[in-house]
Amino acid sequence: MTIASSVTVNESQGITFLDIDNPLASGRISLFGGHVLSYIPKHDGKERLWLSPHAFLNGERPIRGGIPVCWPWFSDDHGKEKGELPSHGFLRSQVWQLKSSEDTDDGTRVVLTPSFTRGDGFEYDCKVSLIVVFGKCLSVSLETRNTGIVPFTFNQALHSYFAVPDINKVSLEGVTGKYKDKLQNWAVLDTPSPYTFSGETDRIHVEPINTITLNSEKRPVTEVQSQGHDSVVIWNPWRGAATMSDMDAFGYTHMLCVETACTKGVTIEPGNSHTMTQTVIGLPH
Repeated sequence: MTIASSVTVNESQGITFLDIDNPLASGRISLFGGHVLSYIPKHDGKERLWLSPHAFLNGERPIRGGIPVCWPWFSDDHGKEKGELPSHGFLRSQVWQLKSSEDTDDGTRVVLTPSFTRGDGFEYDCKVSLIVVFGKCLSVSLETRNTGIVPFTFNQALHSYFAVPDINKVSLEGVTGKYKDKLQNWAVLDTPSPYTFSGETDRIHVEPINTITLNSEKRPVTEVQSQGHDSVVIWNPWRGAATMSDMDAFGYTHMLCVETACTKGVTIEPGNSHTMTQTVIGLPH
């Protein structure tokens, strides 16, 4: 297989990384987890994704930060007791394969596939592909194709961690409707306006919101567009970060998760496929 000239393959601590550098952007992918770790558009040179400085980058556990792939369930919604199966599914803790890479007018296009898609909690025949394009924007698509003879239902998320200068000065635009609040026993509440942050946040917005803008000090810095989803998850652990071995106590001040997700169940008939896409647009600031 010929690797695109904009892609460099590097290895460290047993993990293979793809480093991307083209005229439009630079970035990094870990084959462990099929995990996008970095996206820096060339127009302003600012990192749009947040990666914990204490993230495990040796394959021992899922990586904290970037864009983890959650599949075939979100959180612990796998139908068994909590802890019996891995949170967010089993794709983010396996090694993926590079299937293709190419340089196009839109940037560098990389296609990855996981080592396996059948596992405890999901015994169906399917093919999963992650298609990532590093260009003026970052496009990440998760495609699931039913290659079996029976329909199946699954959930998923692109659990994106976005870099922010100060969470206390961040606001979101474009988020409307109802959300389910995990911290209030899944109470269904109205989206706040203005949408700002002053404590731990763990919310599933139950509408397929297509465009969300992250503002810092009322200035737009990153736009998140979503397609093929049914929910958007907003998460920040706040001071709970101090209890996490792969985050420092104040890491929460520099990140916000805005996750493109399917949490209501996607059913795919045999021979059909479903694609969920998140597009990250770095706005000049």
